Amino acid sequence: MTPGAPPAPAALFPSPNPNPYAQQQPQPGPYGAYPPPGQPFGAPPYPMPPAGAPGGNGKRTAVIIGAAVAVLLAAGGGVWALTGGGGSPDRPQGRHSASPAPKESTGGDSGGTAGPRDGGDDPNDGRRAGEAKVLVNQNGPQVERAGSGVPGVWAFGDYVVKTVQEKVIAYSTSDGKEKWTIALPKRVCAAPANVTDDGKVVVAYDSGEKDSCGNYAMLDLKEGKKGWDKPIPKSGGFAESFIGLDMALSGNAVGAAWFGGSGMIRVSDGEPIPAPGLESGCSVDGFAGGKAMLRSWQCVSDSTSHIEKLDTSTGKPEWTYDGRKGLMTKKIYSTEPAVVSLASEDKKSGGVIALKDGKERSVIDLGKESYTPTCGMSIMGHDLGGCQGVAATDSTLYLPTGGENSYTDGNEIHAFDLDTGKRTWASKKTKPELMPIRAEGDKVFAYQRPSYDKAGAVVSIGPDGEPKTVLQAPQATLQAENRFFGAKYLYEGDRLVIATTRLSGSGSEGGDEKLLLVLGKG
Repeated sequence: MTPGAPPAPAALFPSPNPNPYAQQQPQPGPYGAYPPPGQPFGAPPYPMPPAGAPGGNGKRTAVIIGAAVAVLLAAGGGVWALTGGGGSPDRPQGRHSASPAPKESTGGDSGGTAGPRDGGDDPNDGRRAGEAKVLVNQNGPQVERAGSGVPGVWAFGDYVVKTVQEKVIAYSTSDGKEKWTIALPKRVCAAPANVTDDGKVVVAYDSGEKDSCGNYAMLDLKEGKKGWDKPIPKSGGFAESFIGLDMALSGNAVGAAWFGGSGMIRVSDGEPIPAPGLESGCSVDGFAGGKAMLRSWQCVSDSTSHIEKLDTSTGKPEWTYDGRKGLMTKKIYSTEPAVVSLASEDKKSGGVIALKDGKERSVIDLGKESYTPTCGMSIMGHDLGGCQGVAATDSTLYLPTGGENSYTDGNEIHAFDLDTGKRTWASKKTKPELMPIRAEGDKVFAYQRPSYDKAGAVVSIGPDGEPKTVLQAPQATLQAENRFFGAKYLYEGDRLVIATTRLSGSGSEGGDEKLLLVLGKG
């Protein structure tokens, strides 16, 4: 496939409002994260919450957009603002040590455990009127090394499924107990965010070689059984060892990219799907799944990302966006509608753009505001669809504001029209801060982080901008909400799911690190 010629570059202009934090060194952010290395100009650092503050034990990597140099587009007159992203994994800080002494493994040869311990005392005892019910409450298991990744959590039917080292466990939301367990030969090292409509998913697990995520397994979440199990097909790339592998699922297809290669397979049988080939000197940035499958690729010759919507049955492109000269895909906020974040290699220019049928639908006018979707940092930056704190419907994009004092001062959620790129409304400034987790109709649902003395909540916000609580976490879970080393948030079927994405190792000492917390009405 021959890359198409990109449009002429947009003119660069110096920022009218230079970043005042340009000379400051990165500081620990809330929830124990440092800004990712290479963040432009040392973008505004987040303050570390005081000891005991909510979130002080977790991990948060915010991608700050709209805070620095702007690019004025010749076509459309939109304003592009700097977009962060990419980089290396964040460095945990706070109460958890980034490199504690190794712990003795109590599980299989991958350093796992026999299974998670129960969450302890029933947090539903003494539940107050109006508070949600705790459906699942599980502590983290012992791990051999700090920072062990536990990717993958899915809400399916009446249970929630979580990867736990070399196991995948379903917890019933009716009694909080294990419904079934699938054992894998080695630790799960990568998993997509989505499952098929009939409850099937493909995960990757270690092949036995050091840092080699070399095997696929299909799991039937409805039946609680493992299906096919195969080595990951190599794509002929250089130094191909599956390091930094990230996955995306859409329909009956899984796309994966890693250092030196990429490929697509069918969920049903694991057979390869022939994705479009690329010329020598070109490589795949990554995939993003969900309602559609998007693939981004670029060539060394022009450092410009091209984005394709792929047919999940044939692998053929339904449309291709050839990008803007010198701008690369950093994150894909939504696949249908397609909304992407682009930036130059030096991160001095870029922006957020909506696409339709391979053409620019609009450029999101971020103005001088700073927005902070929460994007986990994959090892090689292939996890293009891995952002939280951003939501979209067919017509509207929702982004959370942020900045140096957003933890203490609160924040807003802004709604943007995807046809015009203009902001249509803003929520009332709320503290603790809000994180969008789902959009539906003309409303966005957001997780309101816990305060010092009040548990978190799910709120609904419409065009009037007023947050309305739809699910209030019980006061008894205030501490539990803060005991996640890193967290993935889902809000599906009136259930809030908070699941860890990484284990710090503290579970083997005090047993207080959380693995999974599910809240619902009842």
